Amino acid sequence: MDNQNLFSQSYSEIVRNVLGEGTQYFQMLGEAVSFNWPVAPIGQLSREAYQFMSAAPAYSPIGVFGGVGASTSFKNYRQIFAHVGFNESPEAQKQLQDLSNQATELQNEITITWTNANTAYNTAKQNGGAVFAAKYPDIQTWLAGPGDVYVKEADGLQKAANSVFDQMEALNEAQMPTTLKEALDITKLPTTKPSDGNAPRGWTVVQNSAGNLEWQPIFNIATTSREWRQQLTDGTIGEKRIVLKADKSDSSIEKTWAGGNVGYGNPFWGVYANGGWERTNISKSDKSVTATINLKSATVVNITPGEWYDGGFLKQIAINGNKGQGYSILSPYTATGGSHPLFGKDGLCSTIVTGLVVAYKPSFSISMKSSTYKEYEQKINAGGGFRIGPFSFGGSGGSYNQEIQTTGNRTTVTGGSTSDDPVIIGVTVGFPGVEKP
Repeated sequence: MDNQNLFSQSYSEIVRNVLGEGTQYFQMLGEAVSFNWPVAPIGQLSREAYQFMSAAPAYSPIGVFGGVGASTSFKNYRQIFAHVGFNESPEAQKQLQDLSNQATELQNEITITWTNANTAYNTAKQNGGAVFAAKYPDIQTWLAGPGDVYVKEADGLQKAANSVFDQMEALNEAQMPTTLKEALDITKLPTTKPSDGNAPRGWTVVQNSAGNLEWQPIFNIATTSREWRQQLTDGTIGEKRIVLKADKSDSSIEKTWAGGNVGYGNPFWGVYANGGWERTNISKSDKSVTATINLKSATVVNITPGEWYDGGFLKQIAINGNKGQGYSILSPYTATGGSHPLFGKDGLCSTIVTGLVVAYKPSFSISMKSSTYKEYEQKINAGGGFRIGPFSFGGSGGSYNQEIQTTGNRTTVTGGSTSDDPVIIGVTVGFPGVEKP
C-alpha cells in the first residue's frame, strides 16, 4: 500500500476532526465525489443520490466506495429472509430449504455476471486505448452502452431471485410476527406505474440510466446539497483541519474496524496528467514532509432506510441465532462467523450507509525539502491537479489554484479547490444485526 502510515493518519484525523471522538465507523472514498446532485421532482430521488444512499459499502475502512455490481442494502436485506424459516411442518421446512438453495445459486450467478462485466470492461479499455477511454471513462458509462448485456443478464437473475424470495415469504407468512410481516409486505415491488406519482409506503421513484422511471425502496437523507450550501452561507458549520506528518509512525490502520488487510488503488500523493492520477511519492525519501488540509467546513449528513427496514428483527436474529422463538436459520447459514454468515464480516448483509461525510472548499499546504521539490518540480508544475489521500484538487472534473514558495532549504506548495460544490470524502457505515464489526 502506498504510504500506509500517511494514509492511516489521514483516516484517523478525519475521524477525529470531522466525525468526533465518539465511536464512528467510517469508509474513506478512493476518490472524492461532488455533492451537487440535481433536484428531483416531488416524490422522486435523483439517481446520483440514490446510488450513494442505497449502496452496501465494501467491508473495508478504505477503498473505492460501492462499485459496479456491488449489491445494495435493500437486496442484502431481502436475502436474509431467504435463509430464515419460521415454524412450519416438515414438508414446508424442506420446501423452504430447497428455495434457500435456489436463492443462493442465483446470487452466485449474479456475482459471476458482475465479475465478468468488470473483466470485459477492463480488457476493452486496455485494448481500446485513448479512444475507448474517452468514450467510456468509467464502467458505468460502458454498461449503459455496449456492456448493457451484462446489466440485462443481472436484472433477469435478480428478478428470478426476487421470485424465490416471494415464495419463501408466502410460506413463512402465517408464522411471522405481525410487525415483521408488515415490514416484509413493504419490500414487495409495487404493482402500480411509477409515472402515476403515488408512491406506496416505503417506496420512491428513481430515474435509471436510460431515463426510465423505476420503483426503488426509499432512503431518507437529512439534507440536500443545496440546503447544506445554504447552511454554509449562514455560517452554521465549522472549519476543520487535518495535519499529516511523514515522520509520524502510525499503525492505526491496523486497528480500524475491518482490520489491516485493506487495499487502496490510488496513490496517496499524486498529480493529474494524461487523463489520470500519477504517483508522486514525495515522502518516500523525505521524512520531513508535512501536509495540512483545511476544510472551510465539514459535516456528516445522516441517511436512514425507510419503513421496509426492520433493524430490530435483524438484531434479534444475530443475537439469538437458531435459538430464536418461532424461527430458525436454514443450513448452511449462521448468524455470524463460519463460512456462510448472515451478518458481520463476509455476511450476506454486512454493511449499510448511515451518513455522508461532506467537506467544503478544501485547501492544502505541503512543506518539503527544496531538493525534494526540485526532484518533482516538473510533475507538480505541469500537472492539472494535486491529490493527497482522499482529497483531490483539480483533475478531471474540478479546478484549483496553486502557489510555490521557497524559503531557505524549504519549499511550500499551497493550493485549494475553487469549486462551489461540496464534496463527499467518505461515508459512515452501520452493521445490520450486530451494530459493531
